[in-house]
Amino acid sequence: MTRKVAFCMVVIAVFGAVGLFATSSTEEPSGDVTLTVWDFKYGEVTNSQIPMMEIDQLFMEQHPGVTIDHVGQPNDTYYQLIQAAAAANDGPDVAMFHPGARAWGFGDILIDLRPYVGDVVNQFTDQSIQMVSQDGILGEPITLLPITMQGFGFYYDRDYFRQAGLDPDTPPTTAAEFLTACEQLSAAGIVPIVVGQTYTIDFILRALVANAYGPNVPGLADGSESFNDPRFREIVAFVKTLVDEGYLEPAGFSRPYFMDAIDTYAAGGGGMFAGLLSDVGNWKAFSDGLGTENVGYFPTINFPGGTYTDVQVAQGAGIGYGVMTWSRHQDLAAQYVEFYTTGEGARIFASFTGALSPNTAVTGLEEGYPVLATIQDYLKGTLAADYIQLFYNGYEDDSNRLCDQFFVTGEITIDQFITEYQRLISN
Repeated sequence: MTRKVAFCMVVIAVFGAVGLFATSSTEEPSGDVTLTVWDFKYGEVTNSQIPMMEIDQLFMEQHPGVTIDHVGQPNDTYYQLIQAAAAANDGPDVAMFHPGARAWGFGDILIDLRPYVGDVVNQFTDQSIQMVSQDGILGEPITLLPITMQGFGFYYDRDYFRQAGLDPDTPPTTAAEFLTACEQLSAAGIVPIVVGQTYTIDFILRALVANAYGPNVPGLADGSESFNDPRFREIVAFVKTLVDEGYLEPAGFSRPYFMDAIDTYAAGGGGMFAGLLSDVGNWKAFSDGLGTENVGYFPTINFPGGTYTDVQVAQGAGIGYGVMTWSRHQDLAAQYVEFYTTGEGARIFASFTGALSPNTAVTGLEEGYPVLATIQDYLKGTLAADYIQLFYNGYEDDSNRLCDQFFVTGEITIDQFITEYQRLISN
């Protein structure tokens, strides 16, 4: 066992030993007030910054004397920064989190929003509110309000498919068809799958696991299901084939997914892309870049003998805002969170970014995007939970990506990879 593999196994314990200690401290604002907001969208994801600036400006106009200090933090170290703020009991008033286990691990430093947002909670789907409730228990403290729902799948360039002799109206939804499509794209001089670091591996796994385990995905969290299963081994072996054959663009593993890989694909960089459904790297970004008639989509890859077919992985909530316990202006901060996730604020974000909002009172989706209709059809079909949200906190997820990297570089075998994934959810 290499030192890197050992690190992958123990990194959770190292970070998990750091305690979270915070106490609530509030006082009514008097005079001018500055609310500090942290997130991983505002700075790095430039397409999100524009509508966020507009929403912040509207909030300030409606709340004279309030200044929003919106700080974009780096995506890769975001949760370490939150951890440091927790240790110091000082930091932003409002912060963005990925709902699920990532946020649940920070429940001690997030206030219960129920006393502040009771009049709007019924606008959101039950699935999204469950995901932003502590430990995923509906009726427990609501620590975030969700901005988006999320999912993952495969986008493809219909024109490149034609050039490679593939039928753009028939996406490669089986393992054999997918490999054939990659081979033909490569033979035509087209990059089969545009890659962004190991996020591409991660998103492919999440789409394929949902399809393999279907409604039983939560069993990976409660122990009734396991990664030590022939279904997962088949998935991992398939991804390994994509790596070994060079179908997953080798040069892309050094390219940031956000936003370099997304922009590369939107500029015509390759035939397929493992992307998101909502707010970034999505149907709107690719349609705007490649042309609305040129973007196809399918949710997963089907393997022979699989119980489930064409299952769409979906998160009831993709990102959300919460209020920190140390904020001296919790009431105002909660108003900001509500403003962002409901009404005009939510509509601005959805219409500009292509976000799919879990707030049923918000549409914000523009007409003229054929691929969106395809996605919506899959969202009306069979859905499965995203395993990452169920049991991976920020540090376990970082360890997961480290294992993905070792897998790509060949430093761990398929069996070691599976062992590490199971170890992460068993500890």
